[in-house]
Amino acid sequence: MHKSTLVFNRELLFGECGALLLANPAASVVSRYTKSADAISYAAVGGTLAGGAAFWLAARIYDSTRDKRLDAKALASDIGYFTPAAIIFGFLVYDPSIFLATHRLLRDGESVVPSVFIGQAVAFLLFLLCMNAYRVLLLKVRGKRL
Repeated sequence: MHKSTLVFNRELLFGECGALLLANPAASVVSRYTKSADAISYAAVGGTLAGGAAFWLAARIYDSTRDKRLDAKALASDIGYFTPAAIIFGFLVYDPSIFLATHRLLRDGESVVPSVFIGQAVAFLLFLLCMNAYRVLLLKVRGKRL
């Protein structure tokens, strides 16, 4: 396995840590005002989007500066290739997965925190699979390494 693959997946994992840090508090706050599984699930999705994006970007910048090679143009190019795929897979795979899993668990009587955590785990594994497939395809088709 290439070092760049490990770095890429570490950045995704760090982004997911940010998503985890914000999803549960967002869902918990909303659950204080409503018992609606829909509203709580949407709050979890919103928290994952905000936390995931911020932490992934921080990890990407850190990895670039750690190697003393922060190149704004290269970073912008990486973001340009990464962001559309992350948005597409986020809206088509991650967000529906976390929403549906969380919603199902809440409807079955599970409490908020375990529901969001399990939903995130399922969603992240699917997202990770999709992003790595995209990365391989991007390398083969465009010669671009993320």
